[in-house]
Amino acid sequence: MSHAFHSPLMEPMLEEFAEVVGAVSYRVPRLAMVSALTGQTVTDEVTDPSYWVRHVREAVRFSDAVAALRESGVRTFVEIGPDGVLSGMGPQTLMDAGEETVAAEVWLPVLRRGRDEPRALLTALAKVFVRGVAVGWDKVYAGTGARRVDLPTYAFERQRYWLTATTVGRAEDLGLGTPGHPLLGAAVVLPASGGLVLTGRLSSAGQGWLADHVVAGRVVVPGAALAEMVVRAGDEAGCGRVEELLMETPLVLPERGGVRVQVTVDEPDESGRRVVGVYAQAEDAVVVGEWTRHAAGVLVPADSAVDARAGAGLVQWPPTDAVAVDLTGFYPALAEAGLAYGPVFQGIRAAWRRGEELFAEVALPEGVGVAGFGVHPALLDAALHVMGLGVERAGLELPFAWTDVVVHASGAVAARVRVAPSRSGEGVSVMLADGTGELIASVGSLVLRSVSAQAVTAGSDSAADGLFGVEWVAASAEAVAVGVGSGGECGGWVVVGEVGGLDLPGV
Repeated sequence: MSHAFHSPLMEPMLEEFAEVVGAVSYRVPRLAMVSALTGQTVTDEVTDPSYWVRHVREAVRFSDAVAALRESGVRTFVEIGPDGVLSGMGPQTLMDAGEETVAAEVWLPVLRRGRDEPRALLTALAKVFVRGVAVGWDKVYAGTGARRVDLPTYAFERQRYWLTATTVGRAEDLGLGTPGHPLLGAAVVLPASGGLVLTGRLSSAGQGWLADHVVAGRVVVPGAALAEMVVRAGDEAGCGRVEELLMETPLVLPERGGVRVQVTVDEPDESGRRVVGVYAQAEDAVVVGEWTRHAAGVLVPADSAVDARAGAGLVQWPPTDAVAVDLTGFYPALAEAGLAYGPVFQGIRAAWRRGEELFAEVALPEGVGVAGFGVHPALLDAALHVMGLGVERAGLELPFAWTDVVVHASGAVAARVRVAPSRSGEGVSVMLADGTGELIASVGSLVLRSVSAQAVTAGSDSAADGLFGVEWVAASAEAVAVGVGSGGECGGWVVVGEVGGLDLPGV
C-alpha cells in the first residue's frame, strides 16, 4: 500500500518546505523508529532535512512499515492523529499474516472525529493497558486529586480444597475445528466425501444485534448474515467466491431460546465448484429431526478477474456530478412498510444519486464488534438499504438471489457504497470500499423478492408448532380441477371447470 503524487506545482512548496525543515534542530531517536518512507528501521537518517523532503515527495510505504513492526513482535498499534484513518487501513495489511497474528492484533486510534476527545483518549489508553502495555497513570491523573487505594485483602486470601471439575466446553475438546467466526463455532470435515460442515447457534440473546433486524414484527436473521456465513464456509473450503446463493425461506428467531445452524459444503466437482446450503433447526428439537434449508448456492475458487472488475469508481468521494439524497424519514418509512431496523442496522449516514447509480456512506455504531467477520452483516445489510432510496415500496422486499459475492478485506466498521444496475441486467451490483477507495466486498448481482407478512409469520410458527400431511377427499361431480397455478402466496390447485368421477386432493 503506497501512494505517490508528483506535480510541477509542488516544487515551490517543496523548496519552501526544505527551508523550514533546514532550520529545525534534530536528534537521533531514543526509541526504535520504523520509517514509512523506507519501510525499515531508521536512526541517523531522520536528522537529515532532506529525509523529510523525500517523505513529502516519495511514496508512503505504510504496508511495508507495518510489516516490519509485525516482524519485530508488535501486536498493539496506537494511532496518534486527528482521526482513525490508519486504524482502518492497518487491518487490511493482514492479507498474508497467519490466523494467530490476526487474532492477536489490535489497532487503537486515540482520537476519533465527532467524538469526545478526552473520552476517546482514555478509552484507547485503557485498551492498551488491558493488553499488558505499561501506562503512566500517575501522569494521567496528575492534578485531578485522584489517589491510589488498597484493594480489600480478606476476600482474595483463600485456598480451594475441592477438586476442579473437568468440563468439555471447547470445540477442540470435541475433535472439531474452530473457524473463528462469531456465528459459526465449530467445523468438521467429512472424510468419506470431502465435504465440510460448519455449525453454530443463533439467538437474540447470544447475538444481541440480531434483535435490531425486525421484519413484520419478527426477528429475522438478515440475508446478509446468511451470505456472510456462506462466505466463511467458502474460505474454509478454499472457495473464495460465492457464484450464486438463493434465499429460500426466512430464518426467524424464536422469542425465547435459539436455533441450531449448519452450513454444509459438498465435495467439489471436476471444476472445483461446491454446492453449499444453510440449514436451521429449533434448538429444542431432536438432533436427528427435520432441518429446514434456508439458503442454497454454489461456491467456486476465487476469480481475480471479478476482483479487478469491481474495484473502480469509489476513490473520488463524493462522486463527481452526484446529487445528495435527503434521508429525512427514510428509516421511519421502512418501519411503516414492515422493516423495523434498530440502531445497529440504521447504518446509512449520507447518500447521493447519479443517474441510475446510488452512492452512500454506511457505518456501524460505536461498540459493535467486527472481529472474526468478513463483513459484519449489519454493515452489509445497511449497504443494501441503499437500493430503497427514492423507491416506493409495494410491500416487504428481502434479498433473494445473490451472484458473484466476494469479500476482499475484513474488519471494516464503515464503508463507501455504490449500487448500480448489474452487468447481467438482473438486479443491481453492490460494491463496498473503505475510505481510500480500496474494495471491501462486491456483489455482482442482487435481486430482491417480495415477501408477505404472513409468509414471515408462517416461517416462524409452522416448523415449531404444526405437523402437516396430505389428506385425500372425494370431490363431487360439480367440483372441478384443471390447472396448477401460483396459488397466490403459497401455491396450490385452481378449480375452474366441471369434471366428474375424479378423486382430487383437497386444498
